[in-house]
Amino acid sequence: MDAWRLLDGGWATGARQMAVDDALLTLCGREFSLPTLRLFGFRPACLSLGRFQPADQVLAPPGVDLVRRPTGGGAVLHRGDVCYSIILPLSHPLATGSIGQSYQRLARGLAAALEALGLPPLAASRPSQRSRWCFETIALSELALAGRKLVGSAQARRDGALLQQGSIRLAPEPDEAARAISLQEALGRPVGWDELAEALAAGFARAWGIEIRPGELSPREEELARRLERERYADPGWTPAPRRTGAAIETR
Repeated sequence: MDAWRLLDGGWATGARQMAVDDALLTLCGREFSLPTLRLFGFRPACLSLGRFQPADQVLAPPGVDLVRRPTGGGAVLHRGDVCYSIILPLSHPLATGSIGQSYQRLARGLAAALEALGLPPLAASRPSQRSRWCFETIALSELALAGRKLVGSAQARRDGALLQQGSIRLAPEPDEAARAISLQEALGRPVGWDELAEALAAGFARAWGIEIRPGELSPREEELARRLERERYADPGWTPAPRRTGAAIETR
């Protein structure tokens, strides 16, 4: 059976969380890291920009950190959501083929996890018009419920490895677009970190026939993550400051 590692990244700054994912992507491509499912959250609240997204494309509220992701896509306001990352060598059966094909395979695991929480069977929705905000756009193979986006995901491929990052809203986000929907709204009840984490691990294992065991960062991974955090993700030169607004994020 295919063996994966489950990493609980807990709550940390945007710079730390993105540095860890970047380190895992780098070392997986060099065959130093196992296939990995990682769960994490941002604290303090953080606005993440896509890898190639101009910083002046969005307005950020006061008191919110900013980080640039190693993956593409639009901006995401992380304020209590649970995020996942999947790191695989491109030789892995789930990663082979085009980006679209791998999205479809990985979406099956996400759908199984959400169904385990009590949602109806989910299928990928039709793509919508692109926006500078991740949750205003439904991309190919992303999951939605009644036309409202449940999971935002983006992918990067580099040096023989794949990194897919995603965000799942636990509760309604006041500044979110009407196109997004949280688990609380979809299920009619609150969902906590532990319940979602358990569902994700179980759903992925069932959908893909894999075994997921809790693990930790290796010393090599931790060393590279700390260096990337210091030299890249915490560096203002990597993520130029966005325009600020005294009110909510501008979404339209």
